[in-house]
Amino acid sequence: MKLIISAMQSEIKDIIPIIQQDTHLVVTGVGKVNAAMKLAEIIQKESIEVIINLGFAGASGDYQVGDVVLIDDARYHDFDLTMFGYQKGQVPGNPPSFVSDNSWYNHIMHKIPDLKTGHLLTGDCFMTQISEGNYIYDMEGAAFYQVALHYHIPIISIKVVSDVIGMDKHLESYQSFEEQKGSHLLSNVYQTLFGG
Repeated sequence: MKLIISAMQSEIKDIIPIIQQDTHLVVTGVGKVNAAMKLAEIIQKESIEVIINLGFAGASGDYQVGDVVLIDDARYHDFDLTMFGYQKGQVPGNPPSFVSDNSWYNHIMHKIPDLKTGHLLTGDCFMTQISEGNYIYDMEGAAFYQVALHYHIPIISIKVVSDVIGMDKHLESYQSFEEQKGSHLLSNVYQTLFGG
C-alpha cells in the first residue's frame, strides 16, 4: 500500500475525492512530534510499500511561490550537536541528512521532468528570517524521513512552495495560497503520478 502523508487537511483536500484504492491518506498535524508519532502509528498497523509526503513549504533563494519541488534530502535546521562532533541537524545514530529513495526519485522525475529539486530543512517554527542559499523549509519532513529510515521504508517528498522568506506581506500571502490554490497544485501532482 502507498501512503500519502501530509501535515494539514488543507494540503490534501483536493486529493481526497480522487484517492486510489491502493493508497492510504493520512494527516498528521503540524510539527515534528506529531509527524513522527502519527507515521510510526500507521506503519505499525499497515503494510506500507512507500511513503510519499505531499505538502506546502516555505523557501529561500531562487524559488517562487507555486514552484513544485522534489526533495533530494531532508535534515533538521533546529537540531544542533555540532559541539560534540556531529554535523548541523544530524541526530546521533543517523546520517547527516536523510536521502530520498532513489528509485522513486527517478520515477517521479521521469513522470514530471520539469520539477525543480531541492534540499529540505525541517524545524518547529514558521520561518520568517531570510536565510542564504536555496532551501525548502517545513515543520515535518525530516521527521517523516527519520521514521522511514528506522522502519526501512522508501520515502519521497514533493513540496509546493507556499511562501518565500522575506516576501512582502508574508503571512497574508501564505494564507491566500493555502486557501486558494495550494491543494489544487498538489492534486495535480498526485493525478500526474497516479491518475484519478
